[in-house]
Amino acid sequence: MTTPSDLVSLSPSERREFGFARVRDAAFDAVSSLWARRQNEGMTQIDIASALGSDPGWVSRNLRGPGNWTLRTFGAFVEALNGEAQITIRALDDPPQVLSNYHAYVGYEPQTATIPDSVALPKATLAASQISSQRGRRIDTANLIS
Repeated sequence: MTTPSDLVSLSPSERREFGFARVRDAAFDAVSSLWARRQNEGMTQIDIASALGSDPGWVSRNLRGPGNWTLRTFGAFVEALNGEAQITIRALDDPPQVLSNYHAYVGYEPQTATIPDSVALPKATLAASQISSQRGRRIDTANLIS
């Protein structure tokens, strides 16, 4: 992540080039990601060229690297790939955003339970266990085998 102090040492022209390269590369990465998905679904470069009314060679060159992409090029690929662009700009000194899927893995974390040593586990064997104290065992319930 770039910090404001990283940019202080750059000249104005270097900052312009740096900003251009970051935005261009972010656009290219987003298009490349959607292109990989569309390829898996059976789309070809010929399909893109046909949708854009462009030369297949131009499509191929631009999908290999962003070169000197313009917003027009970016928009054309987004449309040809049946995508949706969303642009977000934030200040470098703003705190990082909390992801909307922060709790996406709730329920998938290993579940644990503390079982006293004196309790028997009928019809179950332990694939793995961990001693958490002298009073009980900490057992990963996802690894209980019946």
